[in-house]
Amino acid sequence: MIWKRYFMREIMKVFSLFLLTFFFLYALLDYSTHMQDFVKDNKIQFFDIISYYGFQFIKRADLLLPLALLLATIKTLSSFNANRELIALQTAALPLKKLLSPFLIVATGCVLFNYLSFQYFTPKTLNFLDTFREKHFKHAHNGIRKEPFHIFHLKDNSKLIYQYFLKEENKFFDVLWIRSSSDIYRIKMLNADPRNPEAEFIDHLVRNENGYFEKKESYENAILDGLQWQSNMTQQRGIIPFENRSISELFKLYLQNAEEESYVSSEILAHLSFKCLMPLLSLLVVFVIAPFCVRYSRGLSLFFTYTFSLFGFLAFFTFMDAAVIVGKNGVVNPFLAIFLPFILLAVLFSFKYKKEIL
Repeated sequence: MIWKRYFMREIMKVFSLFLLTFFFLYALLDYSTHMQDFVKDNKIQFFDIISYYGFQFIKRADLLLPLALLLATIKTLSSFNANRELIALQTAALPLKKLLSPFLIVATGCVLFNYLSFQYFTPKTLNFLDTFREKHFKHAHNGIRKEPFHIFHLKDNSKLIYQYFLKEENKFFDVLWIRSSSDIYRIKMLNADPRNPEAEFIDHLVRNENGYFEKKESYENAILDGLQWQSNMTQQRGIIPFENRSISELFKLYLQNAEEESYVSSEILAHLSFKCLMPLLSLLVVFVIAPFCVRYSRGLSLFFTYTFSLFGFLAFFTFMDAAVIVGKNGVVNPFLAIFLPFILLAVLFSFKYKKEIL
């Protein structure tokens, strides 16, 4: 139909404009942050920079696609409404739910892209970006990465957290070896040689019957025989983190670890729930914002529509990131922490959509 092609063309124009603009601004800020590394490192070729930002787009697609769709929906529907195109088409016996079908088609495309990304693209993307940063980004505190701490996921599903790596001494400084949620070693210095994992100034902390950690024993020096890692851990950052894995890998890992220590299964379930649910955000933003953009009211302020929509979107996305942190640390059941807010929001605005659109 002519009207459907027209709607689709207008949506895609605005959607593409917002998407490219947001990513251009993000890339510009990122390049200004790492410009010194890009300029001084002769090993970085132009194709490497293009690949880096291509992978950055895939990494941020779960945020950029629904955000661009949200603003494109507001802009397009508001323009159709202001020009009386919606009412003209409704007069021609086209219901609102049919007029919104092009928006839902674009939203479905975004959903499918993000699912494919989480399953096939994102794991390789995150591993590439981690390797790229380790190899090329040198201008940071102590000549290493800028994160306040670093995490390795080890072969036995324990974690090694350290503040920074001393290259001259080949040692990790200020280390936590988290064997389980009730068994932690705090270490001042740890030799980075996996054949000789010698540690200095060790406190062994164990959770007591009251749920509090207490010091079980302390050593000035000890060999941590149970610490398992591969020889090139400082370059490859250990086993691939759970957030870098695909949906199918996380599902298999969850089935394997469902009966194991709770902190492992909680972390896997948190990332699995997030990756299964968040691609649906593109559909949700259309259902949430469409009823507010098709109302015929002189008092409708487009400025406040944009303002509250942007604030609400970013607040919700931040809340969902926080839910992953809460869920993977076992504070709240990961499934409830991630699914419950999303479902409540969907149910709340479904009544508005049903009233205004259906």
